Amino acid sequence: MKNQYDVIVLGAGPAGLKCAEELKNTNLSVLLIEKNKIIGPKICAGGLTQLTDGFDYPKDKTIIFNKLDMFLGTKKYEISMNHPIRTLDRYELGQYMLTKIKKTKNISILKDTLVKSVEKDKIKTTRGTFHFKYLVGADGSASIVRKYLGLENKIYLGIQYIIPKQYDKMKWFLNPKHLHSGYGWVFPHKKYTSAGVFFNPKFLKVDKAKEVLNKFLDDCGIDYKNATYEGGPANCLYKGIEFGNIFLAGDAAGLASAATGEGISFALTSGKEVAKKIINPNHKTLELDKILKIKQKGDKRLDFMDRVHLFQNILLRIYLNLLKSSKFQSWL
Repeated sequence: MKNQYDVIVLGAGPAGLKCAEELKNTNLSVLLIEKNKIIGPKICAGGLTQLTDGFDYPKDKTIIFNKLDMFLGTKKYEISMNHPIRTLDRYELGQYMLTKIKKTKNISILKDTLVKSVEKDKIKTTRGTFHFKYLVGADGSASIVRKYLGLENKIYLGIQYIIPKQYDKMKWFLNPKHLHSGYGWVFPHKKYTSAGVFFNPKFLKVDKAKEVLNKFLDDCGIDYKNATYEGGPANCLYKGIEFGNIFLAGDAAGLASAATGEGISFALTSGKEVAKKIINPNHKTLELDKILKIKQKGDKRLDFMDRVHLFQNILLRIYLNLLKSSKFQSWL
């Protein structure tokens, strides 16, 4: 391989793959580097909201939910959604997006490669040193590019079981007494079910989160004895996407939602916008600005709930009753 590229993209998740796709068939040489041997798999519940509607993904691999059961403690609220929520396995998403850039003349893909250090115009990896004009950090919440830029993080944690059985209902559960402002989920996929908890480690330890999750699954009659247990971080502190000739996208940019844990839509949008910015420095990132407002509103609501923790149960009861209204959903 050559060692000089116009653009180097670190990370072949949704953000990195989308960025590379937008750069294909341009006059820019692109190197996409992925640390894993296989592109796609990641610890993720795989939920897609209406924020992903404008993007191309394998809809035949998804399950659509127009209704969901939401629990506040033991009380259940049945919610009909204005916009359906889909579930999609991250391997299926990654492999589908990979087909969009394979055999593209201006894009090279390097897997099973770790980045050891970042400098202003080059990176050092386990496969050698590569020089760049532009660098895109799409390398997740532990981004080495973000670390090089000296940006702080705000880390939330997610734990989940991958249960080798498909259940028929999507469930969300809230428990302010034990989860504080965190929440839990049961997301059925085509070949398995993801069940987990997303939470702020400032207020909750992993063992306690797992205990609450186990109790909820037991109460629902969901068998997790043969499940795979896993967990990972999500960076929710956004500080921008452009830093001279270096860009950030997705989780590396702190674009996971602290309120919902949603990250795929933000990753796709930011990957696309970063590519457009590289192609045309005068590009206005209007799509990112729009979706960023949604994230920021959700994060502000979460901060408010954290400040009024003693009243969370009352406020959430009001919120869930309002959520039954399609007008409230539209406003939200």
